[in-house]
Amino acid sequence: MKAQPARWIVVTAFALLASTACIFLARWQLNRLHGRNDANRIITSNYDQPATPLTRTVRPGEPLDTRTTWRAVTAQGTYDQSDELLVRKRSLNESTGYWVLTPLDTSSGRIWAVRGWIRAGADARTPSPSPAPPAGRVSVTGYLRGLERTTDTQGLPDRQIQTISPSVINGSRSTPTYQAWLQVATEDPAPKTTPTRLPNPDVSSGPHLGYVVQWIAFALLIWVGWWIIVRRTDTELTENGSSP
Repeated sequence: MKAQPARWIVVTAFALLASTACIFLARWQLNRLHGRNDANRIITSNYDQPATPLTRTVRPGEPLDTRTTWRAVTAQGTYDQSDELLVRKRSLNESTGYWVLTPLDTSSGRIWAVRGWIRAGADARTPSPSPAPPAGRVSVTGYLRGLERTTDTQGLPDRQIQTISPSVINGSRSTPTYQAWLQVATEDPAPKTTPTRLPNPDVSSGPHLGYVVQWIAFALLIWVGWWIIVRRTDTELTENGSSP
């Protein structure tokens, strides 16, 4: 007779712990949804604004204000293809490839620019050929993007990196460097061929709301299961109590 109440206690404790974990995960996804919506509001506000000169928007050496992300800017300078890098594992339309990251040297400093995307070659470590940047002085219009986290670069093929991080953009020269990167939209003069331009920003809410509903549903199902087990336990106790 003692086994049945003991099982009821274990089942109740498990339901409490599991449902609490589900509610915690639901709140975590809700916070992520709010964070994404806040970021999307900044993107939407900045993306369609007229382009302003780079020097009026951010200064070399200063961190990029998150409120300035995806602001359209113009810059004039020359590309330094000798320092060009490829950013690995960047997908486009479900295809694996690379971002082509080329520094643009302006009168105020160096800003690294992603000119576009190229497909991977024979394997994930081998890129397809990258179109050369325009020679000479060029006027570039693009969008300011924030730097990424630093990752380990050991063991990578020559001139390949994992992320556009501070250690990457500040490691080539002692000249002033903008602490952001530029997603190129247009170049003047326009080259005959370019890497595939990166797409417009994704301002969808993502899967977070669906995950919130999912975790709440799991929490409710746990207590439905608890109720079924408790009812079954009560039935067994009643039958055992009435048996001769």
